[in-house]
Amino acid sequence: MIFNIGIDIVEVERFKNIKRFDSFLKRVFTQKELEYIRSKNFNMLTIAGYFAAKEAVAKALSTGIVFGFKDIEIQKDTNGCPKVKLYNRAKEICENLKITNIVLSISHQNSVAVACAIAEKEE
Repeated sequence: MIFNIGIDIVEVERFKNIKRFDSFLKRVFTQKELEYIRSKNFNMLTIAGYFAAKEAVAKALSTGIVFGFKDIEIQKDTNGCPKVKLYNRAKEICENLKITNIVLSISHQNSVAVACAIAEKEE
């Protein structure tokens, strides 16, 4: 059963203009995410897509960002599709709300990245 849907869209240009970019990356992304971003040569579309995904997940939880960005980790499954792993406060919120799964889609083109997250719970 669908609990909630979260969608976020960001302009890629926003990430090109961040001062202290390295500090931003370390504050927002987990080590595993940073490794993936590094493997993509710090592609701004990838960074924007992952950021939008974190925002979309927070919206799907109906909380907004009331926890650290690193509490939401974007991973890839064996087919290369995005999946969500939660830690700390974000994980607690999911457990309290009885959310069993979060389906995630990320897309980007030229100047924007968008993500949609669907939080599911048992019926």
